[in-house]
Amino acid sequence: MEIPRQLAYLVGTFLPDQWFAKIPETTEDLTGRTYIVTGANGGLGMATVIHLARMKPARIVLAVRNAAKGNKARDEIVTQTGYGGIMDVWELDMGSFASVRAFAERVDAELQRLDGVLLNAGINVPYWKHTVDGWEETLQVNLLATGLLGVLLLPILNKTTALPDSKPIAPHLTLTGSTAHCLYAFPQRKHRSGILQALNDEKQGQKKDRYPTSKLLLILYARELASLRLAANVVVSVADPGLCATNIGSEYDLPRWARSAAMSVAWPPEKGALNIIHALLQSTPPASFVSCCAVRRTTGWSYTKDGVRVQKQLWKEMVEEWCREAPVVEAICRE
Repeated sequence: MEIPRQLAYLVGTFLPDQWFAKIPETTEDLTGRTYIVTGANGGLGMATVIHLARMKPARIVLAVRNAAKGNKARDEIVTQTGYGGIMDVWELDMGSFASVRAFAERVDAELQRLDGVLLNAGINVPYWKHTVDGWEETLQVNLLATGLLGVLLLPILNKTTALPDSKPIAPHLTLTGSTAHCLYAFPQRKHRSGILQALNDEKQGQKKDRYPTSKLLLILYARELASLRLAANVVVSVADPGLCATNIGSEYDLPRWARSAAMSVAWPPEKGALNIIHALLQSTPPASFVSCCAVRRTTGWSYTKDGVRVQKQLWKEMVEEWCREAPVVEAICRE
């Protein structure tokens, strides 16, 4: 069953998109608005900031793990775009829940509004490694920490919806996803409970499955997040940037022919970021999966009874973990 699904993705979606998709540029007047982009010092994150800067928001926060690299990226962006607003560089390590909490607290203390956040920071690595919090790194960075930050930023996004100048572009929370979620194996889904712990067990599943599965679970997360009361007037979406020529996945020891084949169809980050910008600024239904500037269906399993069961169970387990790390999560998810 796995091979037909993967072939259908490759032939029916991936290659046609990479070869033929035309991604229009979204332009809006962002005067007075504030945006946050995580993983902003390179690749898709930096390309997204460049597009945002050209629309002249009042403030952009570059959330980066390495401040020196963030400062360098800021200088390059300002030089390239002539951006004259406030461009901050704030440290954020998605491999640490403490760093996520500190970042969210800084947002609450220093920002009066938040019109949009792109949760873009992510990894795709060939090795198994645990974070300081005891979670497998891909699972924490791509899902657990990203998910926690999304929940913690909901209150200020919701508050911004009440501002008189928040229209016509409602506050957005956009997650960088991937059509590669269709390549999932995710054998851990058979568990009735303890799904997160199963994902954290090196003996269950394959290393190469962690990235596509993390992107599948991000879609399930977005659906639950969008259902919260505080997200009622916030546009929650998952953006697929396509395969782009970035450093993500560069640590895999691929045959030269395979890497060359991938790069032959890869887009420059600037093109992939145009779809992210579309998702970050346009109105779409709750938890939409946005690819090639259109709302698309995700993998069929995610709509099945079993998919919904896993979605609900996974959300329950994540909220329990987040509440241990940040007790305020309980109130946010209850409201």
